[in-house]
Amino acid sequence: MITCPKCGNRIPARMPLFLTRFNTTITCTTCASKLQWKNKRTGSLIGGVGGGVGGGFGTLLLINWSQTGNVVYLILFAGLLATVFFAAWVAMVKFTRFEQVTA
Repeated sequence: MITCPKCGNRIPARMPLFLTRFNTTITCTTCASKLQWKNKRTGSLIGGVGGGVGGGFGTLLLINWSQTGNVVYLILFAGLLATVFFAAWVAMVKFTRFEQVTA
């Protein structure tokens, strides 16, 4: 759960979805303070592992689908994409830390 270090209120879980390497700040919806992403390397690690796992298994599923023509592999591929997305999102919400931007 992400909390504002200034007011202590919870920040909506959708806010980390908008963080990038170039956009590292979000605004608290309660006290309007700017919060900066404190541990950028954690986000890069989560994205890298999620992309590697999703890309590896996704490639295997798509190769099997192209060779056999079985639709089950496409359904598994869609499920894999959804699972990797939500797992990365939950990890970002749990492990992302913020600090208040000074000046």
